[in-house]
Amino acid sequence: MKNKKIGMAIIFLCLVCSGCTVILLELFSDVFGRFDGQGPFDSWVVNYPREEIFFYSGNNKLQGFIYGAGNNKGLVVISPGIYSYADEYDKMIRFLIDNEWRVFSYNCTGVDGSEGDSMRGLSQGILDLDAALRYIGNSNDLLDLPVMLMGFSWGGFSVCAALEYDHNITAVVSFAGFNSTQEAMKHQLVEEVGGVFYVISSQLWALEKQLFGETAKLTAVDGINKSGIPVMLVLCENDDIIPPDTISIYAHKDKINNPNFQSLYLEGEEAYGHYFKNYPEGKELYDRVNEFLGNSLD
Repeated sequence: MKNKKIGMAIIFLCLVCSGCTVILLELFSDVFGRFDGQGPFDSWVVNYPREEIFFYSGNNKLQGFIYGAGNNKGLVVISPGIYSYADEYDKMIRFLIDNEWRVFSYNCTGVDGSEGDSMRGLSQGILDLDAALRYIGNSNDLLDLPVMLMGFSWGGFSVCAALEYDHNITAVVSFAGFNSTQEAMKHQLVEEVGGVFYVISSQLWALEKQLFGETAKLTAVDGINKSGIPVMLVLCENDDIIPPDTISIYAHKDKINNPNFQSLYLEGEEAYGHYFKNYPEGKELYDRVNEFLGNSLD
């Protein structure tokens, strides 16, 4: 009788685990599926010509663009948010070009002109940025330029976490970044599936480690602290996607010991939610970002 109970328990656990795996794979497929269909961003390319380039992240060839040929103040590498394209931050790109910066933007794995059956997961953002920086380091046209990183949301996390790698980065601007993939996934999935998350969480982390190895453990705060370089965090009080007081980098600011870290917390009329790509041009924010980047060259 005892052996029968043990056998039934094993069968039950197998069914639960099997069901969790199905749920988990379905969630990953929904959240990180391939993202195609770039919006009408080519209209402004006429006045801001770009060079299309390609580089590899793992086995996938990624599409990138370089703007502002001849601008030699420095190179600003833009790491996009999830479900965003290389040109989607066109207001900021145009502003940077007009202020003599060269700009490098790219489509992440599984997005539009880049290869990949899916975006894979949040840690892929770090790997794609690392690949872009390796491309820059091997480019005769770019390797002598001071390199600045600028990221939005997913990219805001990636530009900080990637500071754990050995690239020569001068400064970082992170817009609405989260601190870790685990916190971000938990926040999202609890909203999606409620208490089921706590049943599948151990398998989720196992899958993350299987896909990304040690990269899955990287956090924005650890990257900021390790680098010691100027880092500006920009966020809005009314951000309901990456809440400032829970999963954002800002929520972990008490753990940041980098003396060159600063935050720009936008409130009231200056606050514009999560989507900085919609932030109105001509606002003081743009000038403050440009000033920060320029000061980091001194």
